[in-house]
Amino acid sequence: MFSTLYQATGFKRALDLFEAGRFDEGKVLLKSLQDEFLAVCDENEALKRQLAEVAEILDLAEKIHFDGQKYWLDEDDERKGPFCQVCYDREGLLVHLHEHENHWECQSCHSLYMASHETEKTVPRKPRIRASLEKGLPLFLEQEIN
Repeated sequence: MFSTLYQATGFKRALDLFEAGRFDEGKVLLKSLQDEFLAVCDENEALKRQLAEVAEILDLAEKIHFDGQKYWLDEDDERKGPFCQVCYDREGLLVHLHEHENHWECQSCHSLYMASHETEKTVPRKPRIRASLEKGLPLFLEQEIN
């Protein structure tokens, strides 16, 4: 890719070439500036998609809770789950567990989880740490020390 300085001065040079009657050289320069502009637009779109993915991951991380063996999802004041710890930790997938009489089973990886009715009723909520993406992502997050 060309430098920003090249882009900024490139338009002036293209104008100078056209004013000097060197149309073919001016067209070549404008074509190269156009190609560079399109590459920058493509890169910008890719970065926007990556930022949206990071935002989705951060949103999910704020809503998911681990009870010591399974994951639960708190969404819109509703608790969903439980979800397989193995599938989520390995693949980032929320796979519902199938309830049996005394245990839960993952239909994907076949992991088994003992039914623990006390922990399934209440899971402590963790504090929200997501920074506003409109302000940018901070390099360091402040965390309250107990």
